[in-house]
Amino acid sequence: MKRPLRIVVAGYAVGFPLGGQLWMMLHFAAGLARLGHEVIFLEDTADWAYPFDPVLGHVGSDSSRGRAIVDRLFAAHGLAGRWAYVSQIEDRLYGMDRATLDAHLARADFFLNISGVIPLRDEYRQAPVRAVIDTDPVFTQVKVASDAWSHDYFAAHQTCFTYGCNLPAGTTGVPLSDIDWKPLLPPVILDLWPRGEGRGTNYTTIGTWEAKDRDVEVAGKKLSWRKNVKFEAILDLPGRLPGVPLGMAMSGMKDNAERYRAAGWDVRDALEVSRDPDGYRNYIRQARGEFTIAKDQNVVLKSGWFSDRTATFLAAGRPAVVEDTGFGTYLPVGEGLFPFEGPEAAMDALGRVEADPVRAGNAARAIAAAYFDSDRVLTGLLRQCGLA
Repeated sequence: MKRPLRIVVAGYAVGFPLGGQLWMMLHFAAGLARLGHEVIFLEDTADWAYPFDPVLGHVGSDSSRGRAIVDRLFAAHGLAGRWAYVSQIEDRLYGMDRATLDAHLARADFFLNISGVIPLRDEYRQAPVRAVIDTDPVFTQVKVASDAWSHDYFAAHQTCFTYGCNLPAGTTGVPLSDIDWKPLLPPVILDLWPRGEGRGTNYTTIGTWEAKDRDVEVAGKKLSWRKNVKFEAILDLPGRLPGVPLGMAMSGMKDNAERYRAAGWDVRDALEVSRDPDGYRNYIRQARGEFTIAKDQNVVLKSGWFSDRTATFLAAGRPAVVEDTGFGTYLPVGEGLFPFEGPEAAMDALGRVEADPVRAGNAARAIAAAYFDSDRVLTGLLRQCGLA
C-alpha cells in the first residue's frame, strides 16, 4: 500500500438512520479505515433533506435520534468522533467542530461520494481525486441523460461507479451519456456479519413496499420501481410451498399486511426491524435465507444490479433466492445464490436450498468472501481511482 490516504466518505446516515442505510455507510467508512487510511464521514442535508425519525416514523426538523445512532455505531467500529453532520435545516454543524472539519477537507486526498446525495460545495471539491457511487442504477443513468444538472453533478467526479455491473458494457439499452461508468460490488466487512446459527426462521427480505415518482422509460419501455406490483404476482406462493416459511419486512404496506398474512406470509414492519442497526443485522442472521423480487428497471434490462442487503445475507451464511437482474454474468449462481424468473423458477430454487441447506449456506458465505469482502472491494475501488 502507498502511504495512508486522507479520505472523506460522504453519504447519508443521520438523515435516514435505518439499518440497511447505516450498514452501507459503515462498510465503506470503517472498511477504508481498516485498510489503514485516515477516514472521516461527512453528511450534508442541503436545504431539502429533513431528517427521518426512526421512532416517530416520519421526517421532522430534529436530527437528535439519528445523530445518537450514528455516533454510537461509528464509535463501536473505530470511528469515534470521525463524523460531521452539516444540518442546513437546523443551522448547525454536529459531530466534529468546524475547524476540524475544514482541516480534514483541506488536506483530503480522496472524496468518496456514496449515492450522490451530498451537495458539491466548493469546500468538498478540494480533494484532488473524487469518485461517486451510483447505488440506484438505471434510474440514475436515465436522470443523468435527461437532466443537465444531474449530468454535471456526476461529471464533477473523475470516477463514476455503479452497482449496475452490466451497464458499462453498453449492452442493456440504458443511456450512459458520456460518463465512463465503472462496475462496483457493495463491500461488506465480513467479521461484522458472523454466520447465523441453526436453520433460521424463514426466507425473507427488508424493503419499501411502494416508491412513487421513480418509474422510468428506456427505449420506449415504461419500467416500474415499485415492489408491491411484483409481490402481487406471488401472493399465493406460501400455499404452493407447504413447509417452506416465507416472510417479508416492508414499510408502507398498510392494509396489505393483513392480506399477505392471510396468504401465509410472515409480515413484519420494516421500521421496527431497521430502527436499530444491531436488530437489523440480527433479523438477517436469524433468517433462513433471503427471498426477494427486484425492481423491473433492473430485471427487464438485466442491469446486473446487486443489493448490499443481499450481500449481507450471503456474508451471514444465508442463501439468497433473488429475482434475476443479470448478476449471473459476474457471480457464481446455483448453490448459495439463486437467480429466478417467475414463480415456478422461484419454487424450484427454494426447493434446492431446502434440499441441502448446509451446502447452500457454506456456498453463500464463500461467495461473500470471494466477491464482497470489503478489503477486496475497497482496494479495487482505490486502484480504479489511481490511489492504490
